[in-house]
Amino acid sequence: MSDKFETKLASRVKVLLTLRGIWQKDAAKHLGITGASFSSKLNGDIRFSADEISRLADLLGVSTDVLLGREPLEVA
Repeated sequence: MSDKFETKLASRVKVLLTLRGIWQKDAAKHLGITGASFSSKLNGDIRFSADEISRLADLLGVSTDVLLGREPLEVA
């Protein structure tokens, strides 16, 4: 995966966390990782796994295609 892809994924996750009122520490707990690991993933230091992307999509109420940038991120 390219850095551009990781940046787009991370920015979409950040936006959706804010819109849904979900703290990063709670998202990390949902994924079964530490808050520090989640932060590193959002900063692009560590990549999200396919399973983590799927679980994040469920948590955030969007499809994986939205997180991956294959469908538009619609914010109302």
